[in-house]
Amino acid sequence: MTEQDRPTVPPGPVAPRGTRRAVLAAVAACLVVGAASFAVGRSTAPEAGATGAGPAPVKSAAPCRGGTYTWFGVHEEPLLTGVSRASSRKGETPPLVAVARPKRAVHAPRGAGVDPRETLYSLALHIGEAGPDDADDGKNSLAFADPADAYELDGGGIEFDDDDGTGTVEWAQVASVRAQFRLECGDGRDVYGRAESWTVDGAGVLACQEPLTDGASATAREAALLSCAGDDPANTGRKPKPEAGGPEGS
Repeated sequence: MTEQDRPTVPPGPVAPRGTRRAVLAAVAACLVVGAASFAVGRSTAPEAGATGAGPAPVKSAAPCRGGTYTWFGVHEEPLLTGVSRASSRKGETPPLVAVARPKRAVHAPRGAGVDPRETLYSLALHIGEAGPDDADDGKNSLAFADPADAYELDGGGIEFDDDDGTGTVEWAQVASVRAQFRLECGDGRDVYGRAESWTVDGAGVLACQEPLTDGASATAREAALLSCAGDDPANTGRKPKPEAGGPEGS
């Protein structure tokens, strides 16, 4: 059969050019949407409580009683709590001004069920502020273990033995105690925290025109820095210069 003898097959229906473009665009759009849905599905975290999710942490607010305290990082130091300005005339007694307020407090995670009074009493036993032979109600009567016992600075007002108290400074201090603890609870929990309190409420006086001795406390030196002039002997350690015309200057 020659080329000319072959029957001619009529061409099938051909979609218009615009229709083919629309079909291809629709297919492409479906592929893009499917790929986007797949990507979002892979990055979404499982909902809480879904099968296979890890157990949620359990928090207990039950009091941790009968536990064992382990104390570490215990730090005791004198803390300057009040200081007066240097007196400027004979017989003057300037009042004390607060420069620090110590606290009796326990810092532990919320909901841990740590008893502040029990914790401070354990710290008192650890540092020797309380003894093992104290009565059971010792923790209720010991000021060191009472978070409600706020520090109060008295008004000061010293009386001088000599006739002239000019340049005298009064100061007050406590022995600050800070420590960290681990509390092993009876239910298997371990609670970590820190506690703070104070002991030994004391006071002292110094003269700005006299060098401090080698044994002067850190709080006395801080009081001199706050209330005396920078070139006063209490701060420089040097004896004051004799006044002109005095016995040593004539």
